[in-house]
Amino acid sequence: MKAIIPIFVVAALVPTFASPLEGYKVRWDTPSIDSLDSMPLSGRMGAGANVWVQDGSIWLYLAHGGAFDERGRLLKLGCVRITPQEVELGKDGFVQELDPATGTISIIQEDFKASLWFAGETLIYESEHGREKPLEVSFATWRDRDKSGLKLDMFREAEMKADRISADESGFVWWHRNADHGVDVAGLGEGRGIEKAAVFDATSRRVSGGAIAVAGGIDKVVESPVQWQFWEGRAWTGKTLSRRSQRIAMRLDAAIGAAPEQWRAEARTALKTGFVEMAKADEVRRWREFWSRSHVRINPAAGEDDAGFLIGRNYQLFRYMLAANRDGELPFLFNGGIFTPDNKPGRITGNNNDELPISQGGPSTPDFRRWMFCCFMSQNQRWLGWPNLANGDADLLSPSVKFYRDRSPAAFSRAKRQGAAGAVYVEPLDIWGLCSAEVGPRPDGLTGAEHLTYHFSMGLEHAWMALQAHDTLGIDLSEDLPWIQGVAGFYDSFYRAQGKQRNGRELGDDDKLVIYPSNGLEYAGDATNPVDAVSGLLAVSEGLLRYPGLDAAARERCEKLLKVLPPIPTARRQGRLAVLPAKTYTKGNNHWEPIEHYAAWPYRRIGITRPDSIQLLRDTWDSIPEVRGRLCKQDYSWMANLVNAASMASPEQAKQRAIYKMANTAAPQARFPAFFGPGHDWLPDFNWGGSGMTGVQEMLLAPEPGKCGKLHLFGGWPTEWDVDFKLHAPGKTVVEASLKGGKLVSLKVTPESRKKDIVNWLGKHPEWKPFTRPASLAQGKPINASSQFAEPGYDAKLANDGDPKTRWSSDYAARSGSLEIDLGAEREIGSFLISEIEWKETREFTIEVKQGDVWKEVARGTSIGPDKEIPIPAVKARAVRLNILKATNAININEFQALPPGACSASTPGR
Repeated sequence: MKAIIPIFVVAALVPTFASPLEGYKVRWDTPSIDSLDSMPLSGRMGAGANVWVQDGSIWLYLAHGGAFDERGRLLKLGCVRITPQEVELGKDGFVQELDPATGTISIIQEDFKASLWFAGETLIYESEHGREKPLEVSFATWRDRDKSGLKLDMFREAEMKADRISADESGFVWWHRNADHGVDVAGLGEGRGIEKAAVFDATSRRVSGGAIAVAGGIDKVVESPVQWQFWEGRAWTGKTLSRRSQRIAMRLDAAIGAAPEQWRAEARTALKTGFVEMAKADEVRRWREFWSRSHVRINPAAGEDDAGFLIGRNYQLFRYMLAANRDGELPFLFNGGIFTPDNKPGRITGNNNDELPISQGGPSTPDFRRWMFCCFMSQNQRWLGWPNLANGDADLLSPSVKFYRDRSPAAFSRAKRQGAAGAVYVEPLDIWGLCSAEVGPRPDGLTGAEHLTYHFSMGLEHAWMALQAHDTLGIDLSEDLPWIQGVAGFYDSFYRAQGKQRNGRELGDDDKLVIYPSNGLEYAGDATNPVDAVSGLLAVSEGLLRYPGLDAAARERCEKLLKVLPPIPTARRQGRLAVLPAKTYTKGNNHWEPIEHYAAWPYRRIGITRPDSIQLLRDTWDSIPEVRGRLCKQDYSWMANLVNAASMASPEQAKQRAIYKMANTAAPQARFPAFFGPGHDWLPDFNWGGSGMTGVQEMLLAPEPGKCGKLHLFGGWPTEWDVDFKLHAPGKTVVEASLKGGKLVSLKVTPESRKKDIVNWLGKHPEWKPFTRPASLAQGKPINASSQFAEPGYDAKLANDGDPKTRWSSDYAARSGSLEIDLGAEREIGSFLISEIEWKETREFTIEVKQGDVWKEVARGTSIGPDKEIPIPAVKARAVRLNILKATNAININEFQALPPGACSASTPGR
């Protein structure tokens, strides 16, 4: 397709939609069962709370995004229960309502009304009652003593150290001081290949906790053991004075060197009427500024029965949840953030990822996170950054960029340990910038997990994110240039050295850099030139060259690197030209992500922003082998297929994926509609919401990189959905548009000079050409096996039935065996596909073809795995045979297929 999409500009008209938050209040008229049914209350600088009404009480889980303990685990702060006396909360007439426009939760029961909101990191509770009545106020913790055997994720038991708690007539103060339970962080780094001075010690002097002050004080504070929600601990309970008006201030904090006594003083100050009035006005002003930056409203008049309306509402509600980290120190954790609920067995009945169980049962705490507890796994954390660019939320993006900046000394030290210049970040990155202890750290600073050892591209992606943040939001990168240049420089230095060590020369035969050994994300193992690394290096190098503050020496290095970067790997696959995971790779590991699409987003080398390449991207998608596609073409959790559909200029695909991703109607488990999950991880799933927001943004506006690039409007948008949006783009550009009845009724571009760069895709989407996979020559043909498992359901014919969910199993005692298929006539063969999904036991195999009466070996290998593609020089044969020469246990083959020439890429048999 030629790049002839017409530029279509409409003069700015009066917007046809109302306030961007109108109709998005969340209102409940019944109480909650437990914390899974809570509402989020967003503060600032990392502070927040879960709020719900249960058993006549108002419950709060207090939290802070900086509350990492000495072992690098993010913990909630504690629990508060407020019980108004002689008020039957939850009876007829009950209302609990969140107003995201002001960040306020209101609770009403007859003549009782409570309001909860944050003044920065201080949660203010205010209530009015028609009569003078007291409140019963409790603070409780599950960290009342040292504990062990806690089930806080799905893989291991955990130990927790006790918090310190003080309670008297003025209120409560509690804290966890990491220095009391010291961990030698510098020693940890040294053991993982990082120089002591380079370790970013984010935890040793960190203090987390809070102080609660009650207006008029509380009396008769009683300490007692409690079994609340799904945990055991202790509570301190007292009553306020009998008053019509009540006020409680809860000062939360988690910072290095924080002082609990200062919290107490600040909480008391927050009770003063003058302070509250000024603080409330300030928060209203801050929320108004926040919501003025951007918005997305879809089918605003349709209501909650409409999927488009739900997507728009949940988009805004999830952004409200992210807002708790405005000006925060650290990015929220992807697997629950600060709003994790209890994991009570039986409460979650639907699972978006059946691979992992939901609960291991007790004992547990509200700190539960189903996946790897709270390691900073870089790839998942990216979704805490990307949606903030188009939303104009520099204060929410800043923690993601700062995280990499602060840990750059460790990244430079790790590169030095590899004998290379530059900076390298491992994929399993923890709070200190080290390789996480949960993922097999090696003495050289890398991870021993084979599918992650050479997975370095998240450093590139965050460098690209930072460069885009500069172009879009004007974020200053003067402190970040060293590590951004460093991640590109590492690839140049490290892989030149690898090439020289391997072949005696730094570059390949084509005078291009050979990126080997490498991993392509978590999928392509033993890879050469993986697409994520190649695309990222191209984008980052070009982005650096556009950066005005780059000095001459750095500019020369970037230009030199650009000249030697290899091309994005492509070859014919399933009969079509396609982008490949890598130029070559021998192992297919994690099958959940279509790595090929990294070339389209975030790096924009192909796809919507380069219209001539849309067909290539679509053919890439269509030709992904089915054994991978059944996993990597899904939508839940961190999966990026909504943004991928938009990048392919496919409104219909994008619409369906947006409904699943953001309407949250497929398998909702929590009461609050933007508590997505659980998917691969825990609930609320922040990378689910972040990837969904980014996908919706891409459907509406796909900007080319650079301050003068084209702005592709409605590339993935279904015209039957009305929408009003305001989003940000490179060149410090803001695009505001309204679509109604399939027509663009208003458009405003700031600065106005950027109007000429608008490319309107409405009605211009190229037709999706039908894709026919080359038929297997072996599917359904007569097949014989050397042996068979004794029980039914594992016949040889299941190995060539075309269904990867079925399989042939050998005799239980067999450690070698074969499958032979009669093709029925002499056929020309160009490749083979072998699939060994559940039981990867093969250690040596050959493939043979029968020509006349002679069997001829055409391929040989060691491991197989889930989707082994083996191209061969075209050969004619009547029969084919798979010989498993060595296996560690009984043999299980899901598929063995022979394909015609051109059906598979030439990239996977290895080096």
